[in-house]
Amino acid sequence: MNDLGFICARCEGEVQDVTHGRENELEGVGYRHDRRVEPWDHELELAVGEPIESEPACDFCAATDPRWLYYPSFDAEDDETFEVELDVTGLSPDDTAGAVLNVLYPWYACDTCSVLVADRNLNGLVDRALRLTPVPPEGRLDEKAVRTRLTGAFSVFLSTRPGRPQPSRAL
Repeated sequence: MNDLGFICARCEGEVQDVTHGRENELEGVGYRHDRRVEPWDHELELAVGEPIESEPACDFCAATDPRWLYYPSFDAEDDETFEVELDVTGLSPDDTAGAVLNVLYPWYACDTCSVLVADRNLNGLVDRALRLTPVPPEGRLDEKAVRTRLTGAFSVFLSTRPGRPQPSRAL
């Protein structure tokens, strides 16, 4: 038997639990897809199972075969606390927690998104993500909400990873 864990019943993708709170005060526990930004085509339906293995994709636009990897620019274990300025207007606590978690793990990028990152082109990254994965007209979220989520996640990334990427084959 392989490792069972939390998955989404709709996409069979891996799910992670997210705790959020302030200053040693737990406000809640939530669950989210194990992706940089929650998918906007379906809600998470929590289930237990074996997640589908997926090939790495660009964490900005979901293009296949990303060639670049951005590591966190700080060591979270060396510092008991870290502060990130993040405009959380319009974000739920789970979305905010997910955006903050994004600073702790490496990000994959395709060639195009890597150039946009080097240019610090936040709007270009958001526009490319929406162009390659459009918001469904009858989806559960409208484009404004999706744009807010992408802007939050990508702005945290840009504020914490100013360095040069490594080739993704280094993994």
